[in-house]
Amino acid sequence: MATFLLDRTQRVKIGNEYSHFGLPYGGVPQGTLSGPKCFLVYIKHFKTTVPLYKYVEDSTLFEICDRKDVSVIQESVGVATWWTEQNYMKIYLEKPK
Repeated sequence: MATFLLDRTQRVKIGNEYSHFGLPYGGVPQGTLSGPKCFLVYIKHFKTTVPLYKYVEDSTLFEICDRKDVSVIQESVGVATWWTEQNYMKIYLEKPK
């Protein structure tokens, strides 16, 4: 697993053009067979006060509550935002295409 994640380079392709190779700061390689397992290990210790549903390379915070309890969800979103920033990840509000 370590050899899969360490010293890994990546680049971007737009049309027929490729960027230079670079080292990612964090996250998990996408589009690989081991990526989903790595992602689940990566976020295993992520804790929140509302239920967190994990599936392959995706996680969703989900809670049904009264309007008066919205602060609980806001706190969890704040924790999730902090955690993703610390781990060089990004929260997408909409599913990327």
